[in-house]
Amino acid sequence: MSDIALSVAFVGVILLIGVFLKLLSEKKGYPLTLFLLLLGIIVGHVFKFNPEESLTSVGSFVTLALVIVLFDAGMTINVRRLYKNIAAPFTFGMIAVALTIASVAVFAKIILGLDYIFGLILGSILASTDLTIIAPIFNSMKVKPQVKEFIEIESSINSIFAAVFVVVLINLYETGTKLSFSADILSTGLQTLLYNIFVGAGLGLVIGYLILRFITKLSAGQMPHLVMFGSLFFTYAISELLGASGIATALAIGIVFGNSKTTIPSIIKSFGGEMELILVTFVYFLLGAIIDFNIMYNYLIPALVLISLVYLARYVSVKYFTRGMEKLRKFTLLSSPRGITCAVLTLSYSSIFPNPALIIGLVFSVILISSLSMFLIPKSLPKRY
Repeated sequence: MSDIALSVAFVGVILLIGVFLKLLSEKKGYPLTLFLLLLGIIVGHVFKFNPEESLTSVGSFVTLALVIVLFDAGMTINVRRLYKNIAAPFTFGMIAVALTIASVAVFAKIILGLDYIFGLILGSILASTDLTIIAPIFNSMKVKPQVKEFIEIESSINSIFAAVFVVVLINLYETGTKLSFSADILSTGLQTLLYNIFVGAGLGLVIGYLILRFITKLSAGQMPHLVMFGSLFFTYAISELLGASGIATALAIGIVFGNSKTTIPSIIKSFGGEMELILVTFVYFLLGAIIDFNIMYNYLIPALVLISLVYLARYVSVKYFTRGMEKLRKFTLLSSPRGITCAVLTLSYSSIFPNPALIIGLVFSVILISSLSMFLIPKSLPKRY
């Protein structure tokens, strides 16, 4: 009984620390990711807490975190504004994703000796950036709305495509499909990708609209927030069962709610934010706690090479595909933290790799360095732009 009490107390303390770090992040403009990772490291390695043995049991937990985060990302997307300004950030985002996936795949093949399918999956995991990490910094800086909008759109685009690429590639791996550049394989991959995105998004738009119409008729006492999030999770599951992308479905439902002209119960946004904080806190905590520093030490040079390749892909994209933003290239380069999408995908799918602990360590290195680079963002803005 005492062990149960200690476990409950432990969860409570982690939540309290997560709230404190969230408030500190918003006030000081520091990346919350970094604090939570350090918390996981301290608990996991100083107090010998190691959840790696139960990693397979947290799959549903981290999936819930991804669904909530992408729903929240969809809520922030303004469709009208996106339609008018999507060309530049879309091109930039897709080029950055493609370069990251390609360079990491080559790295995984040559340096780690992995098959290309694993390299492409690893590259897709690392291709997404996280706006939620730099949001506190945006709030504490005088960033022009156009610049903030560019980063928001680009981050939303690369997150959804990177996540879908991971799912598509894993489907190909699990079905035993051999990667090649033949017309049949490329056609199959393209069809799978389009099916995942469009069926998933279409399902999200339709059911999202129905959910919206229903909950706006509910009173506060009828708990519209529980109805909404229960429906969100259920719709995600339906999409996955149909072989489509539940990730695209969650994002699409968020877009429906974010662009609704009807008044949405305020409790939905506040409850969603609280759920996201809880889930994100434990996802980063788990990631930090299961890191094997012996592996990171043994693979220090490959980790440094991987980090350099990720930033090199971003640098090339920034240099050649951000016209009209020459003065902000350093800022755009640094505004590319790997965050919750990257962490959740890693915890969800690292088990399919030949050496899961190595993959977790390498991804952790990229997340950590990209979080630390956030401290350089205020200095990257020119005085006049």
